[in-house]
Amino acid sequence: MNDERIGEVRKWLLRERPDIKEIDLDTDLIDNRILDSVTFINFVYFMEELTGKRIPLASGTAASSLRTLRTIQTGLLEGGKNERNQVGV
Repeated sequence: MNDERIGEVRKWLLRERPDIKEIDLDTDLIDNRILDSVTFINFVYFMEELTGKRIPLASGTAASSLRTLRTIQTGLLEGGKNERNQVGV
């Protein structure tokens, strides 16, 4: 199931950036400018819908938890859920 969900994440990113053909699990999405400031906000909303978890932007954890497909897979898709259904709180 997580492979399917990380595939959805990868498809979303590639749809937003048609100039990029592939994204490895360890590609830094921010340093490689796959996510810019506007796309990042839209990506957070997409991830909240996909996972059912709130990702608080003000805490600063959003950037670290969404940095690579691997951190997304291990932190948001495989775990990282607490009793308040938020990530990084």
